[in-house]
Formats: sequence, structure tokens, C-alpha cells
Amino acid sequence: MNRYVYQTLVEMGHEVRIFNFSSQGIYSRLLKKVSKERFLDHLDRALLNLIDREKPDLFLTIFGFNHSREVLRRIKEKAVPTACWWLNDPFQFERSAEKAGCYDYYFTNSRGSIPLYAERGIANVSFLPVGVYPPLHKKLPELPKKWDICFAGDYKPVRQEVLEAVAVRFSVAIFGPWRHKLPKDSPLCSHIVSDRFFSPEEMVAMFNQSRIVLNIHTWLGKNEFGINPRVFEANGCGSLQISDYKEEIADFYQEDKEIVIYRSIDELLEKLAYYLGHEAEREEIAARAYLRTQGENTYQQRMQELLRVCTGAPTP
Repeated sequence: MNRYVYQTLVEMGHEVRIFNFSSQGIYSRLLKKVSKERFLDHLDRALLNLIDREKPDLFLTIFGFNHSREVLRRIKEKAVPTACWWLNDPFQFERSAEKAGCYDYYFTNSRGSIPLYAERGIANVSFLPVGVYPPLHKKLPELPKKWDICFAGDYKPVRQEVLEAVAVRFSVAIFGPWRHKLPKDSPLCSHIVSDRFFSPEEMVAMFNQSRIVLNIHTWLGKNEFGINPRVFEANGCGSLQISDYKEEIADFYQEDKEIVIYRSIDELLEKLAYYLGHEAEREEIAARAYLRTQGENTYQQRMQELLRVCTGAPTP
């Protein structure tokens, strides 16, 4: 996501300077081993020196896990507006709320979380989900379909529950580091195609080679709001997506015309059977979703909205 934001802003004609909040160089790596506190102080000084040198029009951070309140205060003292794009709501809301109010502008992937921020007295929050980066997220027509159903993502107990029900009736390919979390006799073990984290390029290939991409939000059963990146990434690759219900999806896609939604495991099983058996209808929905995604849900459109909010420009 950091890469897509950087590349998009550059393509839009902006000058962008990257600050990588990790150990770089021998001194930095050694310092991290000796003392985490000294390592973080070192990075804070480097960040503030970069801001002094470049005098940016905006300080933008993704997630913003490591920026202290003090550093954010000092950046503001330099008359540099601060913005954070937080993408882990609603499941990490408490972690987010600790610092959200320290920024001038705060963006969340969950519109349903905005009232929760307001209850904490945090009023600087806007809804901004991710999108697709078209040079990467696209159709790869040279790749043949290999799997009926694909799931790509981290292990979570709720995902295990859903996939075990699916695996009883269907062939499903699982991609992600799952094996060490599952019992050795789990029926899902035989469905794991790749037991490791995957690159964005590998994910795009997986989706292109799947008839159906299954999306299971990690907060399934807990919150009916907040959308993950998969909503857009899968649709941006031209395969049919079946996702659990989230309120915000209707802002971007028409149900049953551009995306298929399930609200229970039984409904999911019914829809998987239906769309695997109706190829033409499946491909029509996927094609409409692809056009909508590439036309309206790209990182460029997200960055345009972010900058509009940060500059106080009127809504077009």
C-alpha cells in the first residue's frame, strides 16, 4: 500500500520524499539490536531532519504505528499539516484511537467507525478505503483458470470455520501461512496450495486463475462495517468475488450485479454452487465489477480525495 500511494502521487505530478520507518544501514541495524528505545529516537531525529530539509506541504503516514505524540506535535510546530491513512478498522480501533486525534487529518477504511471516534472526541476522521493500482491489479488473460474457489489471506479462527464448511462441498485453494495454525487432521490441510505469505504480484495471478475469489473479513460476525483491500483487489483482477456483507460495499458495487454478498455460511454455500454452475452469469458480474473498479476505485481517485480533504477543496 505504501508503494501504491507513493507511485500514484508521483504519477499525479507531486514531489514525494519517502521516510522508511525501519532499520537502514549498518549503524541503524546495530542500534536496533542494542536498544529499541535508542533506535526509535534515532529514527525520530532522522524524520524531523528530513522535514526541516524538505519543508513539505503535507506529512502523510500509512498506519502511523510508530510515530509518537511528541514527534507529531513537533511536526505541527513546523507548520506542516499531518495526515494518517489508517486501514485496520474496526478490528484495531482501540489502537487507532490512541493517536488519531494527534493528526490534522485522519482517514479510515471504515465509515462505521467514525461515530466511535466522535464518541472519543475525535472529529477529524474521514472515510477512505483503499482501491487498486491498475498497472498491477488487472486481468492476465494468458493465465488459465486453475481453481474453482480461491481464498488468499492470513489464518483466523472465523476464516477456518467458513472454509471448513466450504471444503466439505467444494474444491477450494487456500493461500497463506495456515498449516502451523491448523490441527494436523484438519480437512483444510489438503486444500493449502501455498503455505506462506505471498507478494502482490502472486496474489494477482491467484485471482486471475480462480473462477471465484472468496472474501472473508477477519471481523466477520463482530462488525458489519469496514471493508478490507480484497474488496477492490479481487474485483480489479476480473474474477467473480463473493464477500461477506459490509455496509460500505454498497457505496462502490451493486449487489448481484458487480459483487455477490453472503450473510451466513448457508447462503454462501448456496451462492457458490449457483455461480460455479452458471459460468456466463458469473463472468458477466465479474466483467462489470472489473470496469467499475478500474474506472472508479483506483489509488489515484483515493489520493485525489485525500488531498481534497487536506486542502479544504469543495467536493466535486
